[in-house]
Amino acid sequence: MFFGLFFLVFLWDVPALVYLCGPITIIPGVAAILLGVRQWRHERVLVEFANWAKSQRRIKMDLMAQRIGKSRFETEKLLGEALDTDLLKGVIDRSSDEFVVQERMAGQEHFVGACPNCGGNVDTWYFPEERVTCPYCERVVTVPANA
Repeated sequence: MFFGLFFLVFLWDVPALVYLCGPITIIPGVAAILLGVRQWRHERVLVEFANWAKSQRRIKMDLMAQRIGKSRFETEKLLGEALDTDLLKGVIDRSSDEFVVQERMAGQEHFVGACPNCGGNVDTWYFPEERVTCPYCERVVTVPANA
């Protein structure tokens, strides 16, 4: 009852009503809308990044940062967010400094531990369409037919 009479009394004086109610309602409302728009834009960027990263299968972290036009730190932060929210499934291989997408068919990726030609330590994952060269003898490493 009090609040109804309060607004009824102040309806005669609209500038006073706006002066009393404006800061309490308009400022938080505008702030909430702006924060919502900012979060929506960030989420849209995150989904676009995750979709792009899925198409790469495997990519060096520096090359990823260069292609999306962000710093290495910002790229890893964005990648971590995409992994945490399950928009993307994959791992960062710190030994080769690559991001490898795990959303693939079984048996698609192969691992080479030692070079079959010289016995050198290659230790790398690769896909069937890729060519891996040994860093020691510089010959192409082929995958066995049963692998």
